[in-house]
Amino acid sequence: MLLRILFILSILLNTNLYAQDEDEAVVNDETKPKVEKCEDKLKDCESNENNYRLSRYKDLYFIVGSPTTKIQISLKYKITSLFNLYLGYSQYMFWDLGKNSFPFRDINFNPILFYRIDFPEHTFMKAIDIDIFEHNSNGKDGDASRAWSGSSIKFYTIVKFYNWSFNWDTKFYWYYNFAMGTTNWDYREYTGFWNTRLSFINYYDSDKFIDRVSFYFACFPGGNYSQRWSKGGQEIGFKFRMGWGTFYPSILVQLYHGYNENLLDYNKEIFAYRLGIAF
Repeated sequence: MLLRILFILSILLNTNLYAQDEDEAVVNDETKPKVEKCEDKLKDCESNENNYRLSRYKDLYFIVGSPTTKIQISLKYKITSLFNLYLGYSQYMFWDLGKNSFPFRDINFNPILFYRIDFPEHTFMKAIDIDIFEHNSNGKDGDASRAWSGSSIKFYTIVKFYNWSFNWDTKFYWYYNFAMGTTNWDYREYTGFWNTRLSFINYYDSDKFIDRVSFYFACFPGGNYSQRWSKGGQEIGFKFRMGWGTFYPSILVQLYHGYNENLLDYNKEIFAYRLGIAF
């Protein structure tokens, strides 16, 4: 088990080297590094180019609690320099450390191809993601198999006031009936067709004991027409980062209630509480 934990943490730490914090960057995180004389330092230039193309997509964290430990890894890669076409990949792992063999309860694999429209700085609308194709499955077979595919559109907005930042992100889904798993044919009853996330971030001076605090609330209603809040889900997160010392990750507290936290148990009501580190 210790080797598993060390391996996953090494992935998260190395991923964080080239990925800005999503709350801080608020979507527009493709600031290209300066490269000096590529003809003299070809290898260094190629390395910087690759680092620029690969960046964070969603949150990265490792949090322990009940009923399972939750690990989330998420990256995106810019396919071409001609326009903002990305290939994203997210993986959600639910690790049951309470059992003797420390098995993973469920692992969800979530690749996505999307096009991003960026808006000028200092505007309310920050960006729009047009998700051309998205797939989510848990890689199991038989009765435990879960999968869905679809397209979607996501809106990112931001308002800044002094040292505060307010972000509001909303995503609308279109599921493909032909690609819905036979063992989760009623999936839309527990996820609806939209979700939203509100987050508040307060920035302090970097020499303070805590240099940034953030709070977010995410939710989605269930039902084919998103009319059943009793079949949806809600998530609350509180995160803070130390402003001194050599510890770079943030501390994350997360609560979840509702359905569809993972694909295997999409139709089961869950209450989860977890504590850990975010990258």
